[in-house]
Amino acid sequence: MSPFASPAVRVLSVLAAFALVLAFALAITLPPSATLAQVLARWSPTAMAGLEAFMLRRLPDWAWNRAVVPMLDRPCWLLPVDVALVCGGIAVTIVLRRGRAAERRRG
Repeated sequence: MSPFASPAVRVLSVLAAFALVLAFALAITLPPSATLAQVLARWSPTAMAGLEAFMLRRLPDWAWNRAVVPMLDRPCWLLPVDVALVCGGIAVTIVLRRGRAAERRRG
């Protein structure tokens, strides 16, 4: 059985591909200096206030100021690229581990 036949690898690969397509679409359709906060505010004027209220209810104050705000100040295409790299990395790790386990069993 091929390690690529795993449902987890397929799902992660599709998520990575979708995130890369989204990042490319954001990069070519929006101005180069558009931040994630600007894009969210453009799509919904109350998005930033709602996001801040949601995060402050769920996370400590320092997490909003030190983790979320810097992410919102980056280019809008960067978050989907990060998601694609993480999903792709997990998928490759699963494939490599299954391949090594199969080699060990063969002898």
